[in-house]
Amino acid sequence: MAATAMNGKYNWMKVMDVMTKTPYTVTPSDTIGRAGELMSAHGVRQLPVVAGKTLVGVISDRDIRSSISNPTRFDTIGADKAFDILVGDTMTRDPVTLSPDDALPKAVEALIEDKFGAFPVVNGDAELVGIVSYIDMLSCFLNRLRES
Repeated sequence: MAATAMNGKYNWMKVMDVMTKTPYTVTPSDTIGRAGELMSAHGVRQLPVVAGKTLVGVISDRDIRSSISNPTRFDTIGADKAFDILVGDTMTRDPVTLSPDDALPKAVEALIEDKFGAFPVVNGDAELVGIVSYIDMLSCFLNRLRES
């Protein structure tokens, strides 16, 4: 795969070199309406969900769309309350994560293989230290192409 070809030349690069170090976050008690507004305002599609500094999940724009388009929820809460659903009821728990010290090719391979748009980056204590997205990877690649 294309990511494997990067191993020799870019294997020295780490996730910490390309990740967004201060990502926007939400808590489990925030609403999906708030999460959607934050995503829209900042042009992101995934938000880490934290309790304090600890990563507890991830919510994506797809999660929100699925949640508000679920007709069984409307029977229970009513369509007018759909954006009041809590992030904790919609998020992906125990998401796949990367370490800031992971080699960049590993992160690229994970994005390709898992078909996720981004991965939260956590330290050894499961504290959120960043997020790395396919946009971060493409920006890095574009910068390297411009250097050549």
